Amino acid sequence: MREQITSNPIAASLASPDTRTCLADLERLAPKIGMAEVRLDLMHTFDIEKLVAASPVPLIMTCRPKRERGNYDGPEPGRLAILRRALECQCAYIDVEAGSLDAVSGWRGSPTQIIASQHWFDRMPRDLGKTYLDLRDRCDVVKLAGMAESATDVLPLLGFMRDATTPVIGMAMGELGTCTRILSPTFRHSLLTYGSASTLAATASGQVTVDELADTYKLQLVNAATKVHVHITSTDNQFRAVLAVQERVAGGTELHVSLRTEPCCDTAALADSVRRTLPGAEVEVAA
Repeated sequence: MREQITSNPIAASLASPDTRTCLADLERLAPKIGMAEVRLDLMHTFDIEKLVAASPVPLIMTCRPKRERGNYDGPEPGRLAILRRALECQCAYIDVEAGSLDAVSGWRGSPTQIIASQHWFDRMPRDLGKTYLDLRDRCDVVKLAGMAESATDVLPLLGFMRDATTPVIGMAMGELGTCTRILSPTFRHSLLTYGSASTLAATASGQVTVDELADTYKLQLVNAATKVHVHITSTDNQFRAVLAVQERVAGGTELHVSLRTEPCCDTAALADSVRRTLPGAEVEVAA
């Protein structure tokens, strides 16, 4: 079973301007999500206590600083105080950058769990497993995300997810990494995958909407027992064909995902690499 506090792995990532709008977004999305991430750094005003008390789903709260591509540009003690308040209000999780983990490790007196995040916005490291092992025993959930600049860049991320033995969140950012967001719930120790509230409200590159995750891919029904089909595609027509197949299958039984690549790519070699990384998956090159 997936190690999470809800059976639905879809989490909305929200950048609402204020508390009222955020709660309205949560109510609208609640039937399709199991959790939600509230990006406090992207809100103009917020009432953490009210958000936690009134939310229809468990909340992850984070406050990203400018150095981590967030919007918080105040003093570090002030940012940590915001996260401390979220913990005191007993949200489900707070998401803290790996570099700030030592500052929060001594916080006690709350059931709130800690997600330790590490992002690489300009590359995909090949040694994600080492970073995972460095963080694993210092937090409740390890979250690793790197930028995918080619189809092969998704392989280290998928390997990390495959080999994890504790709760994790993982994604390859960018359009070429979107498949990892869809495949995430098929890994035994994956906690969740993020979706945006709408097409125009994405909080990260390569993110797809909650509606697409729930209605097209039916990820609320997907788990480690779901049969995975990875289709290597290089054209929009091939991508649409994969979507058509996915829309016909019974939810949770099969998951058909497109791994996009360039037409000049050695697709046979890529397919072999994916098979080695995901030994239980069916992998084919789209005709």
